[in-house]
Amino acid sequence: MNNDVLINEMFGQTLWLTMNRPKALNSLSFDLLNSLMSALLDAESDDNVRSVVITGKGKAFSAGADLKAQIAEYAPGEKDILDSCVEVFEQLRNFSKPTIAAINGLSCGGGLELAMCCDLLYGSDNASIGDAHCNYGIVPGGGGAAIMPRLLPLPIVKYLLFTGDFLPASVLQKYGMINDVFPHDEFEGSINKIASVINSKSPLGLARSKRIANSALDKSAADALYEERLFARDQFRSYDYNEGISAFLEKRTPEFKGY
Repeated sequence: MNNDVLINEMFGQTLWLTMNRPKALNSLSFDLLNSLMSALLDAESDDNVRSVVITGKGKAFSAGADLKAQIAEYAPGEKDILDSCVEVFEQLRNFSKPTIAAINGLSCGGGLELAMCCDLLYGSDNASIGDAHCNYGIVPGGGGAAIMPRLLPLPIVKYLLFTGDFLPASVLQKYGMINDVFPHDEFEGSINKIASVINSKSPLGLARSKRIANSALDKSAADALYEERLFARDQFRSYDYNEGISAFLEKRTPEFKGY
């Protein structure tokens, strides 16, 4: 399904969501955010979708929230652009399936916050990444200052927050935020190779592992280990667990079904 601002394409069992506002550097307008939310909700309940990739059309991943929407006047109680961004970001952070940010070009502000909601972040070799909120007198509201210190060393975070500068994806890869960087002309194919490996695993097992990992940093080691043991026990009772063990013993490739 495609519309004016978001292109939805399936590659195998991977759903690519391509933000399609290239002239506006894929800034996050109300209609784009609404389309992202709708696509994520549909993908969550679609068993044929095992992973989701988010990327941008043109030379930007996303330049962040639409500044025109930020300065618009809102009626009392009316949802503003920050509310809409936060709703989409929360949906993406809590999405049960593996998600990949394919940062194809410039990414800053809310665009970087959107990318940081994904499980894996990959950059093309021409990607340029920054926070940029300070350039407009804006305080981050979707994770720029709250989540980025979980992904980068604090002095690097403060440099991005205080200067509004941009760094190449290759630099942020060295600090651990970016999983890998690929040549731009090989970018889509490289992401699909990674996604195909992910798609071959147990969807149920990955969902459980993702939930454990996402909450682990907010718990003591003992509490995180306890939750992990509970999920491991639940996985023992699944079709996928038995299929994985049977396939190993029979020396064949497992065919996981997600239950």
